[in-house]
Amino acid sequence: MTVDNAMLERRGPFEGGALFSGAEGLVGLSVSSRMSSPRPHHHRTLVATTTFGEMFATRIRSRHLHAERTPDRLDDPYSGYAQLGFVLSGRMQIEQSGRHGTIEPGAASLLVGSLPFRTRIDDEAESIQLYLPLRLMLAHGYAPEAWAGRSWEITPSASVLREILRSVTSGSHPVPAASASHVGHALREFALAVLHEAADRVHAGYDARAMYRERAQAAIADRFTDPSFGVAALADELRVSPRYLHTLFQGEDLSAGAQLRATRIRHAATLLAGSRTRDLTIAAIARLSGFGGDDQFARAFRRAHGVTPSEYRARHRPATL
Repeated sequence: MTVDNAMLERRGPFEGGALFSGAEGLVGLSVSSRMSSPRPHHHRTLVATTTFGEMFATRIRSRHLHAERTPDRLDDPYSGYAQLGFVLSGRMQIEQSGRHGTIEPGAASLLVGSLPFRTRIDDEAESIQLYLPLRLMLAHGYAPEAWAGRSWEITPSASVLREILRSVTSGSHPVPAASASHVGHALREFALAVLHEAADRVHAGYDARAMYRERAQAAIADRFTDPSFGVAALADELRVSPRYLHTLFQGEDLSAGAQLRATRIRHAATLLAGSRTRDLTIAAIARLSGFGGDDQFARAFRRAHGVTPSEYRARHRPATL
């Protein structure tokens, strides 16, 4: 590897980063993508990678650098990640899934590692890529293919995330290993916030609020029988604040808490009227339906149906043969 003294002098915050220069440096850089340069003997790249648990970030300063992730490379570990990218200075061009964009300091972008893509830096540019697991995107309702090659004007959360990444990847004050996973958790939450804020801009017709409501309803259907599962636990599972969870259901027929309560009452009514559950006590049905106590169950059921659970059972008890 040839060391470029001019670039080395400008290393600045890239303490501990690796410096690649010339044609030999291009070979060393060709890990997940094939690197090339229109001026191979003049190309210079400084790279620093920082790991945060399951996530990692790469900070790059380069000039005359072209990258192409070709189909023959798609079976490597990078295929499980998306690159959420920010340009700190200069500009970079990206191309993926038929989409083209020029990324500058006022924009964010996303490249999907499971699909081919190209990037190009002509004049000197500096950028940071946060590698976000694709399974995390999928788990939160974001289809990676719909985001591949997208770029958008930077949002408030993206601006904060960019500055955090700028700090934690500088190398001048490295994140201690003992706290790396905690920092990774924070970066993950900010990355999801970035996707949430950008969803309507990036994908026309995409309704992030509807996606969160669908996930909330799925979580309620899955966990309503747990008496400890309430609105706070639901918000925690969705990784949103209780206040934001409340706003998601504004304008809907039922709030999140009301949907949880209605699901429990509906299940209890089924048990009360069922022929195979005729021997269950009212207390057992309350527990099986996720109510914390008999009195709580009786009050909620009476408000919903106008009768007590015992009266409901008497009215709907199947006839014995």
